[in-house]
Amino acid sequence: MTKDIETFVTPYYEVKGFSPTEKLFVMTDLHGCSQAMSRLLKHYDGSSKVVFLGDAIDRGPDSYGVVKKLLELDALCILGNHEYISLAKLYPEKEYNKKWGPIWNVVNGGHNTLDSFFDAIENGAEYTENKNDIRVPKIYDDYIRRCQSHYLSGNILFTHAGIPPQGDVKFYEDPLDPEHFDDKFLWWRPSTHLERYRYEPRIFNGQKVFSVSGHTPTNPGFVRQEYGIELDTGHVLKLALEIEPDSDRTNCRYRIIGTLCSEVHPCENICPSVTVEQIFTTIKRCIEERALLKGCNYGWH
Repeated sequence: MTKDIETFVTPYYEVKGFSPTEKLFVMTDLHGCSQAMSRLLKHYDGSSKVVFLGDAIDRGPDSYGVVKKLLELDALCILGNHEYISLAKLYPEKEYNKKWGPIWNVVNGGHNTLDSFFDAIENGAEYTENKNDIRVPKIYDDYIRRCQSHYLSGNILFTHAGIPPQGDVKFYEDPLDPEHFDDKFLWWRPSTHLERYRYEPRIFNGQKVFSVSGHTPTNPGFVRQEYGIELDTGHVLKLALEIEPDSDRTNCRYRIIGTLCSEVHPCENICPSVTVEQIFTTIKRCIEERALLKGCNYGWH
Protein backbone atom coordinates (compact mmCIF):
# COMPACT_ATOMS: atom_id res chain seq x y z
CA MET A 1 0.00 0.00 0.00
CA THR A 2 1.42 3.39 -0.89
CA LYS A 3 2.47 5.71 1.92
CA ASP A 4 0.15 8.57 0.95
CA ILE A 5 -2.99 6.44 1.22
CA GLU A 6 -4.00 5.53 4.74
CA THR A 7 -7.66 6.14 5.50
CA PHE A 8 -10.77 7.71 4.08
CA VAL A 9 -13.63 9.33 5.99
CA THR A 10 -17.15 9.68 4.59
CA PRO A 11 -19.40 12.67 5.23
CA TYR A 12 -21.83 12.47 8.13
CA TYR A 13 -25.18 10.77 7.52
CA GLU A 14 -28.33 11.50 9.52
CA VAL A 15 -30.55 8.78 11.01
CA LYS A 16 -34.04 9.80 12.10
CA GLY A 17 -35.76 8.14 15.04
CA PHE A 18 -32.77 6.12 16.23
CA SER A 19 -29.97 7.14 18.55
CA PRO A 20 -27.36 5.70 20.91
CA THR A 21 -27.13 7.10 24.42
CA GLU A 22 -23.59 8.41 23.86
CA LYS A 23 -20.96 8.89 21.18
CA LEU A 24 -19.40 5.58 20.10
CA PHE A 25 -16.43 4.46 18.02
CA VAL A 26 -17.10 1.00 16.59
CA MET A 27 -14.80 -1.55 14.94
CA THR A 28 -15.20 -5.20 13.98
CA ASP A 29 -13.54 -8.24 12.38
CA LEU A 30 -9.97 -6.98 12.64
CA HIS A 31 -8.67 -10.57 12.55
CA GLY A 32 -5.19 -9.88 13.87
CA CYS A 33 -4.60 -6.84 11.64
CA SER A 34 -3.12 -4.42 14.17
CA GLN A 35 -1.67 -2.05 11.57
CA ALA A 36 -5.10 -1.45 10.02
CA MET A 37 -6.49 -1.01 13.53
CA SER A 38 -3.89 1.66 14.27
CA ARG A 39 -4.82 3.59 11.13
CA LEU A 40 -8.53 3.52 12.00
CA LEU A 41 -7.77 4.70 15.52
CA LYS A 42 -6.12 7.84 14.19
CA HIS A 43 -9.71 9.06 13.81
CA TYR A 44 -10.71 8.13 17.37
CA ASP A 45 -11.31 11.20 19.54
CA GLY A 46 -9.87 9.59 22.67
CA SER A 47 -13.00 9.96 24.79
CA SER A 48 -15.90 8.15 23.08
CA LYS A 49 -16.79 4.64 24.20
CA VAL A 50 -15.13 2.06 21.97
CA VAL A 51 -17.32 -0.87 20.91
CA PHE A 52 -15.81 -3.92 19.23
CA LEU A 53 -18.13 -6.37 17.46
CA GLY A 54 -15.96 -9.49 17.62
CA ASP A 55 -13.37 -11.50 15.70
CA ALA A 56 -10.26 -9.77 16.99
CA ILE A 57 -8.19 -12.87 16.29
CA ASP A 58 -7.10 -15.29 13.51
CA ARG A 59 -5.80 -14.94 9.94
CA GLY A 60 -3.75 -11.78 10.45
CA PRO A 61 -0.27 -11.71 12.06
CA ASP A 62 -0.94 -9.86 15.34
CA SER A 63 -3.97 -11.15 17.24
CA TYR A 64 -2.18 -10.43 20.51
CA GLY A 65 -1.65 -6.79 19.55
CA VAL A 66 -5.30 -6.30 18.58
CA VAL A 67 -6.58 -7.82 21.83
CA LYS A 68 -4.05 -5.84 23.90
CA LYS A 69 -5.14 -2.57 22.30
CA LEU A 70 -8.83 -3.31 22.89
CA LEU A 71 -8.11 -3.79 26.58
CA GLU A 72 -6.07 -0.58 26.70
CA LEU A 73 -9.05 1.25 25.18
CA ASP A 74 -11.37 -0.33 27.78
CA ALA A 75 -13.53 -1.39 24.84
CA LEU A 76 -16.94 -2.91 25.23
CA CYS A 77 -16.35 -6.21 23.41
CA ILE A 78 -18.82 -8.55 21.77
CA LEU A 79 -17.93 -12.18 21.24
CA GLY A 80 -17.34 -13.26 17.64
CA ASN A 81 -17.51 -16.76 16.20
CA HIS A 82 -13.71 -16.88 15.90
CA GLU A 83 -13.28 -16.19 19.62
CA TYR A 84 -15.97 -18.74 20.38
CA ILE A 85 -14.37 -21.60 18.50
CA SER A 86 -10.98 -20.78 20.05
CA LEU A 87 -12.43 -21.66 23.45
CA ALA A 88 -12.49 -25.41 22.74
CA LYS A 89 -8.72 -25.34 22.19
CA LEU A 90 -7.73 -22.80 24.82
CA TYR A 91 -10.19 -23.80 27.56
CA PRO A 92 -10.33 -27.62 27.27
CA GLU A 93 -11.65 -27.99 30.81
CA LYS A 94 -14.96 -26.52 29.60
CA GLU A 95 -17.43 -28.67 27.72
CA TYR A 96 -17.27 -26.96 24.34
CA ASN A 97 -17.92 -28.93 21.18
CA LYS A 98 -14.59 -30.68 20.67
CA LYS A 99 -14.79 -30.42 16.88
CA TRP A 100 -14.08 -26.69 17.10
CA GLY A 101 -10.48 -27.10 18.25
CA PRO A 102 -9.08 -28.64 15.03
CA ILE A 103 -11.36 -26.52 12.83
CA TRP A 104 -10.16 -23.35 14.54
CA ASN A 105 -6.51 -24.27 14.32
CA VAL A 106 -6.39 -25.54 10.74
CA VAL A 107 -9.28 -23.88 8.87
CA ASN A 108 -10.09 -20.63 10.64
CA GLY A 109 -6.62 -19.22 11.15
CA GLY A 110 -6.11 -20.30 14.75
CA HIS A 111 -2.49 -21.17 14.01
CA ASN A 112 -1.86 -17.48 13.26
CA THR A 113 -3.31 -16.59 16.64
CA LEU A 114 -1.23 -19.20 18.46
CA ASP A 115 1.92 -17.94 16.70
CA SER A 116 1.10 -14.39 17.81
CA PHE A 117 0.49 -15.55 21.38
CA PHE A 118 3.74 -17.56 21.38
CA ASP A 119 5.76 -14.53 20.23
CA ALA A 120 4.18 -12.33 22.90
CA ILE A 121 4.86 -14.86 25.65
CA GLU A 122 8.46 -15.30 24.49
CA ASN A 123 8.77 -11.53 24.86
CA GLY A 124 7.53 -11.58 28.44
CA ALA A 125 3.73 -11.52 28.29
CA GLU A 126 2.00 -13.08 31.30
CA TYR A 127 0.25 -16.38 30.61
CA THR A 128 -1.43 -19.42 32.07
CA GLU A 129 -0.96 -22.98 30.83
CA ASN A 130 -3.99 -25.18 30.21
CA LYS A 131 -4.21 -28.93 30.69
CA ASN A 132 -3.12 -29.51 27.08
CA ASP A 133 0.09 -27.53 27.72
CA ILE A 134 -1.06 -24.61 25.57
CA ARG A 135 0.04 -21.26 26.95
CA VAL A 136 -2.73 -18.67 26.93
CA PRO A 137 -1.80 -15.00 27.42
CA LYS A 138 -3.46 -13.45 30.44
CA ILE A 139 -4.82 -10.61 28.34
CA TYR A 140 -6.73 -13.06 26.13
CA ASP A 141 -8.40 -14.51 29.19
CA ASP A 142 -9.22 -10.97 30.34
CA TYR A 143 -10.59 -10.17 26.89
CA ILE A 144 -12.81 -13.26 26.69
CA ARG A 145 -14.22 -12.63 30.15
CA ARG A 146 -15.33 -9.13 29.18
CA CYS A 147 -17.02 -10.25 25.94
CA GLN A 148 -20.79 -9.85 25.73
CA SER A 149 -23.31 -11.38 23.34
CA HIS A 150 -24.68 -7.97 22.25
CA TYR A 151 -24.91 -4.32 23.24
CA LEU A 152 -27.98 -2.10 23.14
CA SER A 153 -27.34 1.65 23.35
CA GLY A 154 -30.59 3.57 23.14
CA ASN A 155 -32.31 1.87 20.22
CA ILE A 156 -29.09 1.01 18.35
CA LEU A 157 -28.32 -2.72 18.59
CA PHE A 158 -24.75 -3.92 18.19
CA THR A 159 -24.11 -7.62 17.52
CA HIS A 160 -21.43 -9.70 15.88
CA ALA A 161 -23.48 -11.26 13.09
CA GLY A 162 -26.73 -9.32 13.06
CA ILE A 163 -30.18 -10.71 13.75
CA PRO A 164 -32.77 -12.11 11.35
CA PRO A 165 -35.78 -9.99 10.37
CA GLN A 166 -38.28 -12.61 11.51
CA GLY A 167 -39.38 -12.43 15.13
CA ASP A 168 -37.55 -11.41 18.28
CA VAL A 169 -34.18 -12.71 19.49
CA LYS A 170 -33.00 -13.86 22.91
CA PHE A 171 -29.28 -13.82 23.69
CA TYR A 172 -27.55 -15.95 26.33
CA GLU A 173 -24.87 -13.89 27.99
CA ASP A 174 -21.96 -15.96 29.29
CA PRO A 175 -19.75 -17.60 26.62
CA LEU A 176 -17.73 -19.31 29.35
CA ASP A 177 -20.85 -21.26 30.32
CA PRO A 178 -21.10 -23.64 27.33
CA GLU A 179 -23.99 -25.56 28.89
CA HIS A 180 -26.27 -22.53 28.57
CA PHE A 181 -24.66 -20.26 25.98
CA ASP A 182 -26.34 -20.42 22.57
CA ASP A 183 -23.86 -19.59 19.83
CA LYS A 184 -26.26 -19.65 16.87
CA PHE A 185 -26.34 -15.86 16.51
CA LEU A 186 -22.55 -15.76 16.27
CA TRP A 187 -22.86 -17.67 12.99
CA TRP A 188 -26.00 -16.23 11.46
CA ARG A 189 -25.68 -15.13 7.86
CA PRO A 190 -28.42 -13.72 5.63
CA SER A 191 -29.48 -16.17 2.95
CA THR A 192 -31.71 -13.82 0.93
CA HIS A 193 -31.55 -10.22 -0.19
CA LEU A 194 -34.39 -9.35 2.17
CA GLU A 195 -32.44 -10.81 5.09
CA ARG A 196 -29.24 -9.03 4.10
CA TYR A 197 -30.67 -5.59 3.41
CA ARG A 198 -32.41 -3.84 6.31
CA TYR A 199 -35.43 -2.33 4.59
CA GLU A 200 -37.29 -2.29 7.91
CA PRO A 201 -36.05 -1.98 11.49
CA ARG A 202 -35.19 -5.25 13.20
CA ILE A 203 -37.04 -6.13 16.41
CA PHE A 204 -35.19 -6.70 19.67
CA ASN A 205 -36.83 -6.99 23.09
CA GLY A 206 -40.08 -5.86 21.51
CA GLN A 207 -38.73 -2.59 20.14
CA LYS A 208 -37.58 -1.44 16.73
CA VAL A 209 -33.81 -1.10 16.49
CA PHE A 210 -31.18 0.17 14.10
CA SER A 211 -28.83 -2.82 13.72
CA VAL A 212 -25.03 -2.60 13.45
CA SER A 213 -23.04 -5.80 12.84
CA GLY A 214 -20.02 -7.44 11.25
CA HIS A 215 -19.27 -11.11 10.45
CA THR A 216 -20.64 -11.40 6.91
CA PRO A 217 -18.22 -9.93 4.33
CA THR A 218 -20.23 -7.27 2.56
CA ASN A 219 -19.90 -5.43 -0.72
CA PRO A 220 -19.12 -1.76 0.09
CA GLY A 221 -22.37 -0.73 -1.58
CA PHE A 222 -24.29 -2.59 1.14
CA VAL A 223 -22.47 -1.09 4.13
CA ARG A 224 -24.91 1.79 4.67
CA GLN A 225 -28.50 0.59 4.88
CA GLU A 226 -31.84 2.18 5.70
CA TYR A 227 -32.03 0.63 9.15
CA GLY A 228 -28.55 -0.63 9.83
CA ILE A 229 -24.86 -0.79 9.01
CA GLU A 230 -22.77 -3.80 8.01
CA LEU A 231 -19.16 -3.07 8.93
CA ASP A 232 -17.35 -6.20 7.72
CA THR A 233 -16.05 -5.81 4.18
CA GLY A 234 -13.52 -8.64 4.21
CA HIS A 235 -9.76 -8.81 4.68
CA VAL A 236 -8.74 -6.09 2.25
CA LEU A 237 -10.88 -3.25 3.63
CA LYS A 238 -11.32 -2.53 7.34
CA LEU A 239 -13.98 -0.10 8.52
CA ALA A 240 -14.82 1.83 11.67
CA LEU A 241 -18.01 3.65 12.58
CA GLU A 242 -18.31 6.87 14.54
CA ILE A 243 -21.90 7.42 15.67
CA GLU A 244 -23.26 10.11 17.99
CA PRO A 245 -26.67 11.21 19.31
CA ASP A 246 -28.23 14.60 18.80
CA SER A 247 -28.90 16.85 21.79
CA ASP A 248 -32.13 15.11 22.83
CA ARG A 249 -31.04 11.57 21.83
CA THR A 250 -33.88 11.21 19.35
CA ASN A 251 -31.83 11.13 16.15
CA CYS A 252 -28.18 10.51 15.42
CA ARG A 253 -25.51 10.96 12.81
CA TYR A 254 -22.65 8.72 11.76
CA ARG A 255 -19.68 8.52 9.46
CA ILE A 256 -17.56 5.64 8.18
CA ILE A 257 -13.77 5.46 8.36
CA GLY A 258 -12.00 3.00 6.07
CA THR A 259 -8.50 1.73 5.41
CA LEU A 260 -7.08 -0.80 2.99
CA CYS A 261 -5.37 -3.76 4.64
CA SER A 262 -2.55 -5.89 3.23
CA GLU A 263 -1.89 -7.91 6.40
CA VAL A 264 -3.80 -10.98 5.16
CA HIS A 265 -3.99 -10.49 1.38
CA PRO A 266 -1.83 -7.91 -0.45
CA CYS A 267 -4.03 -5.17 -1.89
CA GLU A 268 -1.82 -4.92 -4.95
CA ASN A 269 -2.67 -8.51 -5.96
CA ILE A 270 -6.44 -8.09 -5.96
CA CYS A 271 -6.68 -6.70 -9.44
CA PRO A 272 -3.35 -6.07 -11.20
CA SER A 273 -4.94 -3.78 -13.79
CA VAL A 274 -6.19 -1.35 -11.13
CA THR A 275 -3.93 0.79 -8.95
CA VAL A 276 -4.28 0.85 -5.19
CA GLU A 277 -5.23 4.52 -5.44
CA GLN A 278 -8.09 3.64 -7.80
CA ILE A 279 -9.29 0.86 -5.51
CA PHE A 280 -9.28 3.25 -2.55
CA THR A 281 -11.20 6.00 -4.34
CA THR A 282 -13.74 3.61 -5.84
CA ILE A 283 -14.52 1.88 -2.54
CA LYS A 284 -15.09 5.21 -0.78
CA ARG A 285 -17.45 6.32 -3.54
CA CYS A 286 -19.42 3.06 -3.41
CA ILE A 287 -19.94 3.38 0.35
CA GLU A 288 -21.05 7.00 0.02
CA GLU A 289 -23.38 6.39 -2.92
CA ARG A 290 -24.59 2.92 -1.87
CA ALA A 291 -23.40 1.67 -5.24
CA LEU A 292 -22.41 -1.97 -5.63
CA LEU A 293 -18.75 -2.45 -6.39
CA LYS A 294 -18.31 -4.76 -9.38
CA GLY A 295 -15.36 -6.24 -11.21
CA CYS A 296 -12.30 -7.37 -9.30
CA ASN A 297 -12.44 -9.66 -6.28
CA TYR A 298 -11.83 -7.25 -3.42
CA GLY A 299 -12.07 -9.93 -0.78
CA TRP A 300 -15.64 -10.04 0.55
CA HIS A 301 -16.86 -13.14 -1.27
